[in-house]
Amino acid sequence: MSKKTLSLIINADNDYLIGLKQNQPMLYKMAQTQLQQSSPLSCATAIDSRHSRIVKRTSQVFPVPESLQNQWAGLKTFVVVERQGERDRQPFPECQFYICSQHLEAQQLLTDTQGHWAIENRLHWVKDVTFSVGIAFRREDFPLCRGGNAPVNWAILHTFLITSARFFGFRTIPQAQRPLSNQLQKVFSLFV
Repeated sequence: MSKKTLSLIINADNDYLIGLKQNQPMLYKMAQTQLQQSSPLSCATAIDSRHSRIVKRTSQVFPVPESLQNQWAGLKTFVVVERQGERDRQPFPECQFYICSQHLEAQQLLTDTQGHWAIENRLHWVKDVTFSVGIAFRREDFPLCRGGNAPVNWAILHTFLITSARFFGFRTIPQAQRPLSNQLQKVFSLFV
């Protein structure tokens, strides 16, 4: 994420909530400092007990100093999301920093940051795992079909298949495979 990218987002009358990584050391350090030295504008906590684990998420919103607001287009708040829980009986702590162009409540931002992971889990994971065809080293990122346009064509085909399955109301790709493979007319009706 660059200053130019943020300017493009703001100039297009959009807002942003972007994960902050250590490749922006000044912003990252400032977000850490705000967490340690400032009082949050708002806080929210949620506990989730799904998928054989319990996760406690805490979101805090902090103001951004004016000196940084002038340097980064639209920047209004730092958001800190701390995750604590247990996965396979092993504790895990995580802390993620975000920058945001709006003054939102911590509860809303907690929901928004979880929404990002829903995209990751419902799309990228599905592509990587569902289409692996049982070969350990075959993933979408490393397809056996290499060269030319093959990787892009396979990615488009996989996305079309995922979209088709969801359009017809199937929750998972394996659930959709058998019924849709026998009803190609139904699948091809999406093209008209």
